[in-house]
Amino acid sequence: MTHTSRTASAAAEVFAKFKQLNGFQRSADAVGPVAAFLLGYQLAGAHAGIAAAIAAAAVLALVRLIRGDSVKVVTVSVVAVLVYSLFVQFSGQGRDFFLPTVVGCAVLTVVFGLSLLGRRPATWWICRKVGIEPADEVSADRLRLHRRITALWFANWVVHVLVLVPLYLANNVAALGLAAMLLGKPSVVVLVALTWIQVQRSRRGKTDE
Repeated sequence: MTHTSRTASAAAEVFAKFKQLNGFQRSADAVGPVAAFLLGYQLAGAHAGIAAAIAAAAVLALVRLIRGDSVKVVTVSVVAVLVYSLFVQFSGQGRDFFLPTVVGCAVLTVVFGLSLLGRRPATWWICRKVGIEPADEVSADRLRLHRRITALWFANWVVHVLVLVPLYLANNVAALGLAAMLLGKPSVVVLVALTWIQVQRSRRGKTDE
């Protein structure tokens, strides 16, 4: 198999896993309130923006409940939009709708970066927590794998910080919103798919030996 065909095969596998994780649906659900906020903000200011975002979140929550999504997950999504809106309500600045996202990305950058310096990379802990990795298995090969995967996540959060922080400081709400939509949920779902595929593929390879 050529390098090009291997790359195409890997991309197809990631895309299939992205679809299996409802990546398009999850991305659309995350983008909806942000797009509504930007529209309201551009037309009538910060308070109109948060009203539009909350309305969009409520409509999406109803749709998701009707199609059978978890009440807990839907509630968390709505609460998140309410929290973002509170920041704008208190400050009166549209950019603060994205402040939790900016701060969260900065914190995750530090967490994943520090874990690379330690003995246990972050994705190893996470995969053990969700049951992808056995809780009783610790090997040098598994840790090396997770060090590579964690480095990928770390790079993702660094990109978020490098893009979002300057836009926040420049008070460029429109660009900040677009960047948050493009870099947010889609990139996370893609990385979750990549992580799952790499971990499962490595375990299959170990079993076949």
